[in-house]
Amino acid sequence: MRSVVLAFGALCAFGVYGAAAQTSGLRFADDLEWKPAPADLPRGADVAVLFGDPQESGPFVMRLRAPAGYQVPAHKHSDMETATVISGTLRFGEGPRLDPRAEKFLHAGDFIVATPGMGHWFTVNEDAVVQVSGTGPWKIEYLDPRDDPREKGAMRD
Repeated sequence: MRSVVLAFGALCAFGVYGAAAQTSGLRFADDLEWKPAPADLPRGADVAVLFGDPQESGPFVMRLRAPAGYQVPAHKHSDMETATVISGTLRFGEGPRLDPRAEKFLHAGDFIVATPGMGHWFTVNEDAVVQVSGTGPWKIEYLDPRDDPREKGAMRD
């Protein structure tokens, strides 16, 4: 999970995260500002920042909303991240490459810790929202460079 962000280009990063970042206060689920996920992630997901700014130093909390069939290929992060499934169902795996035999089904309430450098991936089975926390700046490195959407020239709306 910490599956998002090796610098989506400064402009894209600030466009996705800057306005939604907040340092204190309440955040109601109905008031979250969802934006298309940054170019670090495959097209099709949205993100909402609840606290902090994933591109800046310091703690952050964000949510990723993804439809059934959405997948983030095997990747790793330089810092630890934690994630909680808020809704939906997904398959999560650890290792250097996607391996369905290594996947575990996760449901609402399930929790993940990805340590620095740990290879992992996920596939959404049923529309899902996952809350991700960590310390920025948040970076992602795909274990197979061919999986990196930035290398495929992915453009965001």
